[in-house]
Amino acid sequence: MKPILEKTGALFLRKKGKSYQEIANLLKISKSTVSLWLKDINWSQDIKKQLISKSKIDSRERMIRLAVVRKKELDKHYLTAKKEATREFIKIKENKLFITAISLYWGEGDKVFKNGIVRISNIDGKVLKIFNDFLQQICLIDIEKIRAGILLYPDLNSKKCLKFWSKEIKISEERFFKSTVIQGRHKTKKLGNGVCIVSVHNKYLKKKILTWLELFRKEF
Repeated sequence: MKPILEKTGALFLRKKGKSYQEIANLLKISKSTVSLWLKDINWSQDIKKQLISKSKIDSRERMIRLAVVRKKELDKHYLTAKKEATREFIKIKENKLFITAISLYWGEGDKVFKNGIVRISNIDGKVLKIFNDFLQQICLIDIEKIRAGILLYPDLNSKKCLKFWSKEIKISEERFFKSTVIQGRHKTKKLGNGVCIVSVHNKYLKKKILTWLELFRKEF
């Protein structure tokens, strides 16, 4: 009689909208047994569809809630970066390296906060060397996290340019991205060693630098 009672209980619970797993747990039987009893019952399959639909809705709502929580956490995180940059600005605003680098970033740097990339490009190695020093000495970025890349015209020698920029800006060749070849209007050389880019992916730092820029413009 017990299997009959269990099956009756399974039918009852299924009509209440319980899933196979929930029924199995409540009746202390295997999920496969529940599936065997209910798989050919039409109204049970309708409940299955309802449960799947509800699960998708619950999942979307859960993802939305998580996104809201995550955004609040990030907003707080970047507010901390802004406050930190404001405090530091008072101490470093007269530092020669800081003034030079932040001025260069004002003119040449990537100012899109969303991408989280602190980046500057130039054809002058001295400019990029200053920026590299700024990242390490002012921003305290680990040298291994600083990367570089080169934009080349088709007629330039990639290896030669790599050696040139590595020596010029003091970044090892291993930390360069693969060079990108660009097309100019003419086939003649435009730049002897291409354009070099120095970058670090750090959104917290990006917020600080953009805050420094804002304060620097107001100060000077």
